[in-house]
Amino acid sequence: MRLDSKVTIVTGAGSGIGRAAARLFAERGACVVVADVDEQAGRHVAEEIVEAGGQALPVTCDVSSAAQVEAMVRGAVETFQRLDVLYNNAGIWLPAWGSYVRGKTDGPSPLLEENIWDRTLEVNLKGTYLCCRFAIPAMQASGGGSIINTSSVAALRVGEGVSDAYTASKGGVLSITRTLAVEHARAGIRCNCLAPGPVLTPMIGPLTGEKAAWAKRSIPLGRWGRPEDVARMALFLACDDSDWVTGSLFVVDGGYTAC
Repeated sequence: MRLDSKVTIVTGAGSGIGRAAARLFAERGACVVVADVDEQAGRHVAEEIVEAGGQALPVTCDVSSAAQVEAMVRGAVETFQRLDVLYNNAGIWLPAWGSYVRGKTDGPSPLLEENIWDRTLEVNLKGTYLCCRFAIPAMQASGGGSIINTSSVAALRVGEGVSDAYTASKGGVLSITRTLAVEHARAGIRCNCLAPGPVLTPMIGPLTGEKAAWAKRSIPLGRWGRPEDVARMALFLACDDSDWVTGSLFVVDGGYTAC
């Protein structure tokens, strides 16, 4: 699977799944816009790519800001002259792992506070919309492209904890993926959705004995996912090998939702 000369944007590329995808895309020949709200983290990943012989442009971007997203897409086109792939990976979950704290972390309604609801949907759902809003015209000018959105298994089943804001945001991402796919197919733009399962990323925190035991008990393949597990599926959806695939959901979860 190759991405030779394709121009790709990866949001949330400073760590976790985004970092793994940015590095993999570059390894397979893509020019990568490394977008992250954390300027230092994004710059570090871009430097890793360049040191390995790839092409990368670091961009500091809060995906909930229309102005910053527009600037990100404009920078991609000005630097690389086109846009072929958008991987909407950026997202938040409050908390990642731990007990509920009213007013500070996601949880079940009516305990869930409005500020947590608003920020979660701003990043996860509005951020996906904004990135698509500004990337699609650039893809149309390039003759087509591939959009990869990030939902979650939380949109498909209720786990051991309830996070209403996160679940609602990821359900919305899944729904908008289908409308985008249908609306823009004639322009040669494909739009698909990933639903990662339990993946060890900085958002989740370090692996502990408790987490390892949970994985063996709850995931048929017996381990937490790695960022690279999801990045490889994103690569398939980004490249031309998937050129007859659109409007689809791809679950990458070690069998978690099959239980």
